[in-house]
Amino acid sequence: MKRLILAAACSTVLAIAAVAAHSTTARAATPATATTPSTTAADAAPQGWRKGRGERLAALRNSPAFQTVRNLHELERLYLIDGRAQEIPAMYRDVLTRTENPAVRQFAYHRIARYDMKPADVTKSIATLRQSLDESLQRLPQ
Repeated sequence: MKRLILAAACSTVLAIAAVAAHSTTARAATPATATTPSTTAADAAPQGWRKGRGERLAALRNSPAFQTVRNLHELERLYLIDGRAQEIPAMYRDVLTRTENPAVRQFAYHRIARYDMKPADVTKSIATLRQSLDESLQRLPQ
């Protein structure tokens, strides 16, 4: 047991050291273009597919739809912990009556279909997913 703990601690220290070494070499390799007065807008623009990724993820996490889905996940987890799993589809059906957001509605439809399929009622699950598909197709531009 002590060897396992020691091995885990050593691997964690090595991983932290590798990340620290990588970040310091990456900083040293990139020139400080923001401090030079001759930079243009094209030079300051993010380049590569990784630039701006954190900002996009932060915007996604702060969106009302994402926060709603996260709250629904937490409510579902609490219902399961409390042993009230039979109330989860009703919660998602209530969400469907209260929102018109396409992302939240699709999430709710998929969760309802998942819980409809649990007692092996596949036809009910198929009907729910078909209803979701019909709504999605109506929102598509012609």
